[in-house]
Amino acid sequence: MTSRRSRPAGRIPEILLLRSIPLQRDSRSSKMAAAYTSRGWRVTPLIWSRGEAGENNGAIVCTAKGGYGNRFKGLAARLRWMAFMARQMMRHRHRYDVVHAVDLDTAIVAVPIGLLLRKTIVYDAFDSIGAILGGGRIAAWLIAVERAFIRASAVAIFPDPIRLEQYGITARGNVTIISNVPDEVAGVEAAIGDEPPATVSRPLRCVYVGTLEAQHRGLEYMAAICRALPEKVEFVVGGTGQIEPLLKAQNDEIANLRYVGRLGYDDALDLMRSADILYGPYLLSAPAHRYASPNKLYEHLMLGKPLITNTGIPPARVIKEARSGFLFDGSLDSIVALLRDLDRDACREAGKRARACWDGFYSTLRARELQAFFEKLYARDAH
Repeated sequence: MTSRRSRPAGRIPEILLLRSIPLQRDSRSSKMAAAYTSRGWRVTPLIWSRGEAGENNGAIVCTAKGGYGNRFKGLAARLRWMAFMARQMMRHRHRYDVVHAVDLDTAIVAVPIGLLLRKTIVYDAFDSIGAILGGGRIAAWLIAVERAFIRASAVAIFPDPIRLEQYGITARGNVTIISNVPDEVAGVEAAIGDEPPATVSRPLRCVYVGTLEAQHRGLEYMAAICRALPEKVEFVVGGTGQIEPLLKAQNDEIANLRYVGRLGYDDALDLMRSADILYGPYLLSAPAHRYASPNKLYEHLMLGKPLITNTGIPPARVIKEARSGFLFDGSLDSIVALLRDLDRDACREAGKRARACWDGFYSTLRARELQAFFEKLYARDAH
């Protein structure tokens, strides 16, 4: 394989992987780093720690303090991050061959500089920021910029084919899909069916782990569900985000709602394994959710745990076909009615079907997609 700018014979190719959060908080990017490394490439992450402490494994780290989300509130910190990226890319320009930019907030600096330096570009697209913002001139401009980055990339990665529809592009020679499939977890099968239903009288345990958004994720329903069904369900919630203070207060006020704070990925999987059912709505009050491709879809299959989500989103189609979970219409009344009528045996049977779906197809999906990605990268990088 050769870089666009000739590389000395025998030198190991190096990837500069840019992400605006630490890799330990982003399993998708950390697994991409591992995929490169396993194929003999050297990876240097260039990340924004947001001022948080943590092991960064040789990364180049911007330590500017800044929160997640909140659009314009962290603008000063975001500008410092963008300037930091530019300086470090120029400073280390002779060291790396490939720029792997994750999401538009990184690519908006990394792709133009990478092209200027004649580096091979991999653009890893998450959600379309223009689509999230909706209409307007800024959204239209961002959409145009992102489409230009996709065209200019040696390879553009999407987490699901439906995202091509969201971005308004057709399949191209440089586009590849790498799904948000988790790595296989040892001992998962032993956790399936290990609790005799006849001896169980406790409430159904519903688990959510992820970003704690204030709206559009069904998290705003949890307190009402717990109050409506105090003997039937308990919610256990992990993660950080906008409603963290509210959840801390509800943890003290509502007996069947427990907030456990931020969790590492292994601890999050352990918590999900303890569930009777996983909770993961993507309400259509956010138009971008029509293109949702969440980790939770694959995690519920791997863990053999049923998933509750709403109709009208891509995961609902998989769940309906596999009968691996339960769907509601996105309203509070609908989810309360669903949980009121749900029993543990139905959860266990749906969980078994979820695991069978994983074993039959999804357990090898990521390996197949990675193989296709690297074949495409090698082919395009050689020209």
